[in-house]
Amino acid sequence: MSIDVEDSIKGFVKVKRNNEILPGFRIYQRLVYSYFTFKKLITYNPNFLLVTGNLTELPKSMSERTIVYVHFPTDLERLPILQEDYTSKIWKRLYIQPYLFISKNIDYDSDNNDIDFSYIKKGTIIANSNYTRNAIKKVWNIDSTVIYPPCPQYSFPLEDKIQKIEQDTNKTVCTLGRFVPEKEYETILQIAKQRPQLKFELIGGVADDKISYFNSLKNKASENVTFHVNATENQKMEILKRSKILLHSFKGEHFGIALIEAMSAGLIPVSHNSGAAKEDNIVDEKYRYNDDLDSALNCLDKAVSEWNLDKASQLRQFAQNFSMENYNKNLKRFITNWIESHSHLFKEKEKNSRC
Repeated sequence: MSIDVEDSIKGFVKVKRNNEILPGFRIYQRLVYSYFTFKKLITYNPNFLLVTGNLTELPKSMSERTIVYVHFPTDLERLPILQEDYTSKIWKRLYIQPYLFISKNIDYDSDNNDIDFSYIKKGTIIANSNYTRNAIKKVWNIDSTVIYPPCPQYSFPLEDKIQKIEQDTNKTVCTLGRFVPEKEYETILQIAKQRPQLKFELIGGVADDKISYFNSLKNKASENVTFHVNATENQKMEILKRSKILLHSFKGEHFGIALIEAMSAGLIPVSHNSGAAKEDNIVDEKYRYNDDLDSALNCLDKAVSEWNLDKASQLRQFAQNFSMENYNKNLKRFITNWIESHSHLFKEKEKNSRC
């Protein structure tokens, strides 16, 4: 938010990388790590906490003075509401039961018989989309405020894009995103095989624990698919300039920063008919496909044929609603109002400190 906080920082808590998480113990390590991270943070006795990443457990002593920006409830596996197949197998039920017991009894309050699995219900929740907001309602039974995240914005003349596209012998379709199984890259490879006249440029990063998955994708890819691993910003921009379409195959995308980034570069996003693309109407309905391959191919063909400079300009204009400036303004307004409405908590904290 362009605020210099160097003189205000009292300490750091190291975030664990994916390759530091023990295989098969992700939810348990997340539970322990998040809980004790907060225990350490509150030793600095802050007036309030603003958490910009998901958390699992929130210590009771800080719950009412914490704002959490939730990208998506990470504990969906606790309830079968959104992921019913998670508890359909015996080994998965055995895996989750100890986790449920621990999370429900952490910070147990014997006086009030309070065994809620998280004190997050006493905190203040910001959701990154209406889709996430609705998921939070289902899982936690609480409401939240939607503040869309900031998305990359491009300012290059769209006329440059026309020139790049005309120089391209094949119409280019691109993707943006990490190479991970949940992104459903297999669907993109199936589409590419069915459209050999198009060129597919896949841009994304590969973590150490996903190299084998990435290699399997390369082995399945047809000749019209090119992978750009850990591309630089300049390389990515050059691909976006000569692309007409962003193909996004993640089902249930929580928000979809890549969708907005593509629009800012003048691309038509084609996505699965789910998640924020649907519930927040980020992607036009005619470019959202259902589970069958024919539906995806039809949406892609329609987008390729309908792309033009005017549509690219409209998409860029829409993308500007998700700029860093708007995000900063909305978040600042929200926090300012929150501080005013929670002033009694700060007075109580000062009173306890004097005591």
